[in-house]
Amino acid sequence: MKITRILIWIILIIFPITKSFGAMVTEVDDQEFADGGSNSMSGINFNDDGTKMFLLYQQGTHGDDHKYINQYNLSTPFDISTATYAGDSARCYLDYGDDTGLGTDRIFDLEFSSDGLKLFTVYGSGSNIGQADRDGIYRFDLTSPFDISTCSFANTTTDLDSADLQDGSLAGDRLGATETIKQKGNRSQGISFNDDGTKVFISHKATDASGTGRILEYNLSTAYDLSTLTLNTNAGIQVGSGSNNYMTMTFGLDGKRIFIVDHNGYTVTQITIGSSFDLSSTSTTDGTVNLHTLTSSNVSQPRGIAFSTNGLKMFITVDSSEGRGTEDVFEYDLTCPFNIIEGKCPEITTGDRTGLVEAQIEVAKRTIEHSTDTALNRLKWIRRNKDLQDLSYQNIKLNFSNQMLASLSEAIQISTKEKEKDDDIFYWAEGSLAFGKVKETDTSSKKKIYTDGITIGADKFTVGDGIKGLAFRFSQNDVKVGTAGSKLDANTYNLTYYSTAPVKDDRRFLDTIIGVGALRYDISSVLDGSKLNGNRNGRQIYGTLKIKEEIKKDDHTLIPAAQIDLGYTLLSSYSESGASSMKFDKQSIQSRNLRLSLASVEELNNKKYKMKRHGKIEYQANLHRSSNIKYSYIGDSASGKFDTELNSGALHNINGELGIDVIFDDNFSLFFIVEHNYKHRVGYTNKIHIAIGYLPQKNTNFAFKIEGDDILKSKYIYTKNVNGLDVDFYLLNNNALRPETFDEIALNLRKVF
Repeated sequence: MKITRILIWIILIIFPITKSFGAMVTEVDDQEFADGGSNSMSGINFNDDGTKMFLLYQQGTHGDDHKYINQYNLSTPFDISTATYAGDSARCYLDYGDDTGLGTDRIFDLEFSSDGLKLFTVYGSGSNIGQADRDGIYRFDLTSPFDISTCSFANTTTDLDSADLQDGSLAGDRLGATETIKQKGNRSQGISFNDDGTKVFISHKATDASGTGRILEYNLSTAYDLSTLTLNTNAGIQVGSGSNNYMTMTFGLDGKRIFIVDHNGYTVTQITIGSSFDLSSTSTTDGTVNLHTLTSSNVSQPRGIAFSTNGLKMFITVDSSEGRGTEDVFEYDLTCPFNIIEGKCPEITTGDRTGLVEAQIEVAKRTIEHSTDTALNRLKWIRRNKDLQDLSYQNIKLNFSNQMLASLSEAIQISTKEKEKDDDIFYWAEGSLAFGKVKETDTSSKKKIYTDGITIGADKFTVGDGIKGLAFRFSQNDVKVGTAGSKLDANTYNLTYYSTAPVKDDRRFLDTIIGVGALRYDISSVLDGSKLNGNRNGRQIYGTLKIKEEIKKDDHTLIPAAQIDLGYTLLSSYSESGASSMKFDKQSIQSRNLRLSLASVEELNNKKYKMKRHGKIEYQANLHRSSNIKYSYIGDSASGKFDTELNSGALHNINGELGIDVIFDDNFSLFFIVEHNYKHRVGYTNKIHIAIGYLPQKNTNFAFKIEGDDILKSKYIYTKNVNGLDVDFYLLNNNALRPETFDEIALNLRKVF
């Protein structure tokens, strides 16, 4: 019976701990960092990239009362197994004017300013009344960020035990009815700042068994200036009781999580607050992890706590473990960022994780945009160089703005038998590359973009002076997210149908684009040195309508245009592999753009080549920037599924381009375009397009064209191939009413080998 009871108690006590916490917090390593004498290691902190670890010692070789901070260099960020002592020369002695260093005060925690140029330690009194008024904060200034060898004492707070800095907050007053007892019932032991240094938070131990621990919030009217410190009486949290010995504390999850270490109970308590760094908001105690039972090394007397930048590693300093009586640092992996309690994993709203999700959205939209622009570039080139391809028409073409002459033109064209054009197929290819940056935002890390693609296509003229064609595009997309090594690699495959047709004479045209595509993502997220990998597929469909008009004057043409783009991409579900992995559901991405542009084309005179230069300025409105992602943590089913809406890209975009066309004597063509896309408050991309094409030649071709208003112009072109010799004949008359006069005559002979 006794054995049964024991077993029941084991199940009731141990099993919940294992189930609730064991899966969320996993011990990775523990390393000894003893530093001689009867020292006691307390606080711990890191620089931003995790290559430096700082440990605070209360006592050491300089005497029982000397305090200092040691630096350890980590060859692998946030991996304590790679730590090496930086040496005594890198040590920061916490002196404020005498050799003993901070007197009899006990130092419990350390914190840096966000720029790494200021170092803070919190000191607390002993339990006896004579030391009870010695609670406060010391500030040391550094000449280089996180270089503690340059530390020098700057200033300290006024007495934190004063009534003005202790009583009247939501956390309650100090214990006792008399000042002496009030002083005794308090000891400052943990310190943390908000991101901009305008708030400092202090954890206070209740040294009397009938008291409660407290976390108080103080305002700094000047950032990190201790002389401007005042108590926020509208904030504060009560934690534990006098039997608890809450020491160091830290924030996580953008200031919405508090973690506090109990020295006596061997625990870490997690508290969630409603607003970032705001103790006046609603607070909830999520739960407590017992380090003594969680850790195989039988941790006792924990003191310091710190997290890696991304919150997937937790570090605890202890006075002793396994009865060794040494100073150790324990490293733990977490299932999800800044969380040690099952069912409390947060949604991803910042950093590389969000950046990678946004990158997937942006690649899908960019693929549609590049495929569409490539087809439109081809249509624009054909329109710019259409006259060079009239040789295949073999008919008479008349075009007048005069109404009477126009009716004559229609009559002549009806009576003219037009040649079938199915044999005239034009082949072309385009290579493009794009590179750019997306700025860091409140929700995402910065991104670097590189895309290269190649397109091959074929098109032909249709009856009615139209054009239709088909293009296949393959592209590679590389997106680097943040600075830790997170990246997205994507291969895309797109098939695009394009066409253009006149809607009014030979000046106004309607371009149509319809396309489909497939995507393949390789996703690699690097968080605190650990990689999470995943693969994802996608399919997309898209279409574009563009109306444009050509306004010609001499050798210049202006082309105003309006365009609407629509697209839809469906990404498959996928699961990551690695620590803190997630499962993502299917995701739909919509594209909807409105574009207004003005282009210009100018003919250039060159005896050897036919050349045209052109440019464009375009406004683009991204009318659908949002996309919902649904995901869950693989290691924490209790947290359920998250549904997060993300906005990617910029609403307002300005695109500009410059380019040139060259037609060679052998009828090969080349165009080159440089494009800059400015995304308002988001970033930019630069694009380069290079395309080649071929104009087919027939053994005998001719064309006759008459155009004009009051003054008629005629153009006659004749080509013939005789035994491998190309004969080109060209007549130009700027006034058809003077048929006996020719303004330009040309005869070219060319041998093709």
